[in-house]
Amino acid sequence: MTDLTISDWKLLKLTLDQTGPFQETVQTINFTGVRSKEVSDPPPANLFMILAKNGHGKTTILESIHGLFGLLSTPPTGRFAGPTSRERVQADFRATWTIGGKTLTVLLSVWTGLDAPLLDWAPTMLNDEAQASEWATIGVNGSGHVFEANTLGKLLIESIRSAQGTAPTAIFGESQELPTVLFFPADRRLVAPNEVRSVTRPRDFGYSPAQVFGSDGPEWATSMDNLLVWLEWLDDGRIETLLKFVNDEMFDGEGKALLPPRRSDLRSYISASSGEHPLSHLSHGERALLQLYIRVASHMTRNTIVLIDEIETHLHSKWMNLAYQALKRLLVRNPQLSIIFSTHSRELVKVFDHHRQEAGLVKGGYLIEEGIA
Repeated sequence: MTDLTISDWKLLKLTLDQTGPFQETVQTINFTGVRSKEVSDPPPANLFMILAKNGHGKTTILESIHGLFGLLSTPPTGRFAGPTSRERVQADFRATWTIGGKTLTVLLSVWTGLDAPLLDWAPTMLNDEAQASEWATIGVNGSGHVFEANTLGKLLIESIRSAQGTAPTAIFGESQELPTVLFFPADRRLVAPNEVRSVTRPRDFGYSPAQVFGSDGPEWATSMDNLLVWLEWLDDGRIETLLKFVNDEMFDGEGKALLPPRRSDLRSYISASSGEHPLSHLSHGERALLQLYIRVASHMTRNTIVLIDEIETHLHSKWMNLAYQALKRLLVRNPQLSIIFSTHSRELVKVFDHHRQEAGLVKGGYLIEEGIA
């Protein structure tokens, strides 16, 4: 197989037709930064907010991004997996590809639900709007069958499927570079595992083009406790790096700390003024935030899009603001990462402050409907 390396992976557009609440007209969302007097032609956003009331499509947008990449998995996963899906969706990504020593700027289109792309990138549009020199195409159905792909599209999907399941050897994506989408649905509760604990590799501890992290537990194989215990047992420095990251971002000044998992009972503990307690003793907001930090740090690659549905769910306004600030620092530290989140919180809109320029961030947003609660 030809050597392929990828960098600067960004989502440009999502086109939806006959999907969720988007039934009447074709809807195209541009994931670019906010235009201003200083920036008339902004680059793709690495921090993007979708603002809408409940029931107006923000979850559909995130599920569609995740679902398209889920179709590249073996077996396929996500919203469009299965032979009965009739939804028509296309996502367009731009990245730098290096193939056999030759570097190209490539636009990748992945679509499902129809034979041809929803959005056909003519050469002038490819050059002017996408600022890409090559177009890679992948048409895939709900069974994961690739019914259309050009040479570049075939190269990518072959690379993805051959690497699927490969375990990372470093934190923050430093050991893997193929693109991945990490989706955090609105329900992100942490439930204590109810199965017998053992030192076993977590079920989702390996590369996949699309992963979802919803309510964590009660299965041991997919629990955060299992992941922390596994990293502790590997004893290669990752658990120490992860603990420092979590404690610096979540518990600095709070009088708490996440401790290394105990090998005696295969359990993680939080140190507090009242003693040491299992993770289940954290508040709902703290547990949801802990899961977000640990999963992103542990499962991201060098080309990752993080999707967070209703970022404010389970979070008190204090924790919501802390989470937002920590995610911004994560983006600055990891420029290969993009975060797309949805909300219906006016308070977060003010904190987002899309017109304020911040080093390392390109902010963008999409409003589905006025009158946000």
